[in-house]
Parts: sequence; C-alpha cells; structure tokens
Amino acid sequence: MANFLNPNAGGQGRSGQARDMLRGMANPSSVGGGEPSGKSDMDRLNDAAMKITQNAAERNLRADMEAEAAEAAAAEEARRIASHREIEVEEEVAEGDDDEWDDDDEMQSLQEKRLAALKARFNAEKQHAAQGHGEYREIGEEDFLTEVCGSLNVVVHFSHPEFFRCRVVDKHLRLLAPKYRGTKFLHLNAEKAPFFVRKLALTVLPAVLVFKDGVKGEQLFGFEDLGGKDDFRTEVLEHWLGMAGAIKMKAKQVARFRQRYADGARATPLSDDDDSGASSDEGGR
Repeated sequence: MANFLNPNAGGQGRSGQARDMLRGMANPSSVGGGEPSGKSDMDRLNDAAMKITQNAAERNLRADMEAEAAEAAAAEEARRIASHREIEVEEEVAEGDDDEWDDDDEMQSLQEKRLAALKARFNAEKQHAAQGHGEYREIGEEDFLTEVCGSLNVVVHFSHPEFFRCRVVDKHLRLLAPKYRGTKFLHLNAEKAPFFVRKLALTVLPAVLVFKDGVKGEQLFGFEDLGGKDDFRTEVLEHWLGMAGAIKMKAKQVARFRQRYADGARATPLSDDDDSGASSDEGGR
C-alpha cells in the first residue's frame, strides 16, 4: 500500500500528474505483475469488462420498468396541459379573437412539444438511474472500471477513513450528487484499491479525480485549490468541479460565486440555459 500524505497532519498537498488510465489499461504491455490475491492485472481488467455488460443489463431492466410508468405520467401531464391550453383558446375565441385561431395546429404543436420535452426528460432520468447517478456511492476496487466507463461524467474521491479532510470532501460531494444528476459521484477507500492507486500515481489524499467518457481529466489533491482551509463552503468545490468540466453550472450560480470570491474569476463551463439559477442535470450519457 502506498504511503499517503495526510493534508490535515500538516503536509502540503502536491498535484502529481497521473498517466492516462485508460490508455495504460488498453496497452497489455503496461499491465504487469500479479496482486497478492492471485489475480493478474489483466485478469482484473477482464473481470471488470465482463461486469460492465452484466451490470448495464441488470440496471437497464429495472430502469425500463420504472420508465414505463414515468412515460405514462408524462403523456398524461402533456394531455392535461394541452387541455388547459384548449380552454384558454376557446375563451379567447369566445371573446372575438377568432382570426388568431384558424385551426388547432398551434394547440396540437404545443401538446407535441410538451410531450417530447417530458419524454426526453424522463429518458434522461431513466438513463442516469440505470447508471447509478443521483447519490454519492461507495465502490470497491473491482467495480472501479465498470463505474468509470459506464457514464459520460464521473467524479471519484479516493479517500482514507482516518483523514479528516477526506470526511470533509465526503460531506460536500454527498450534497452535490443529487443536485447534479448528469454526473456520477463515487468514493472508494484508497487502502483497499492498491491497483488503481498505483496506476493513477496517487500519493496525496483526499484526491478527487474527474473522468470524461472514461478518460481521466482534472485532479484535485488536498485543499490547495479550494483555499487551503477545512471550512470552505460546498460552492467552492462545486465551482472547481464546474471549471473541471465535471458538472454544468448555471450563469447565475457562477455570477454569485464570483461576487463572493474575487479570485474565482476563471472561466466556468455553463449550461445552455443561462437564464436559470437552478442546477443542470442534463449532462449525463
């Protein structure tokens, strides 16, 4: 097991650059040596690849059943809205605005657009649920590749149960997971994941890694990029994740953050809907 630097013991966090995980995994010549369990590194990767298919099938089966009820509810909601709109149209016609409503095309278009939007929303929620989004989950080393490769946006926290700062990160990510359902939030005990700790060259905890479509991106080691203090607000880590491309923040969120923190002026990826202050959960695959 690697010897980690514990930031709350006075050590200064350092951002070591890990090699691209998947590129290394895809090259058999880079996978060498067996683990004490008796399984070689290649055996571990083969097991993980098999689990990707099995887990996806099981989750999709459950999600399909839930989606049937959800789509029925979406259709009913669309009909209700269209009916309400029809009443409004009839009232306007009764008041003498007949020229504005030559036929039912506009009303039908409204119903179709609303129904399409609701179906898209429920399909996205179905997919995210099947991929395990919406909660901050602990995984084991054997599930790491399956989880990371199973979603477009994934945030993984490598932690240590005895490190106070790791518990601080847990608290904030637990709040963010249900807010950004387009991103999968995971954590695992670094002591129980020696294979990926070695492959990702992790030497400082807490370590938060961002994966985009299975490829490792930005990394956060310790609290240096969060102000260096233990009592930072959740929005500080939220903003860092936005800059890292792990989540999509709304324009109003970014504006509020920048007003509160003068040094937080780096560009942040925004969602398409810049007028809303709510978080986006459309960013998952």
